[in-house]
Amino acid sequence: MKKQYVVVLLLIAVALSSIFTYFVFAQPNVKQFKENTTNNYNNQVDVEIVNQEEKDVNYMYGIATAYTPSAGGINSDSNPEITATGKAAKNGVIAVNPNIIPYGSEIMIIHNNTVIRGQAQDTGGAMRQNPNQVDILMENHQRALEWGRKEVHIIWW
Repeated sequence: MKKQYVVVLLLIAVALSSIFTYFVFAQPNVKQFKENTTNNYNNQVDVEIVNQEEKDVNYMYGIATAYTPSAGGINSDSNPEITATGKAAKNGVIAVNPNIIPYGSEIMIIHNNTVIRGQAQDTGGAMRQNPNQVDILMENHQRALEWGRKEVHIIWW
């Protein structure tokens, strides 16, 4: 039992580390000013001061299912090629309850050794009924069926 808690804590630490790396290195930033300075070795160095947008990081333990929007797929609405937010239905889209996870949020889903990243761009009846559930869009129907229903850690910002 303790081993499971250690594994979960390690996965959360890795996830938070990924989030930190994403915010520090991958986000486009607004440059406020640039200055030339020297470091301790008298080398000329450019220093950029950036304006980082602060975002809250949220967590819940819940259920992740998978759906396929293509014709003959599972859980698709009248137009399976468009999400609830008007975006193209493709890998990386995650359906959520927008009252819990706002549309546009970046999401990380962790299950055992698997981490899935995506963006909240869709919703569905199951998410409205169970606020602790997300639905991962998978373009491959067989892969969605294989995913099934899993208990997962859900992190969003």
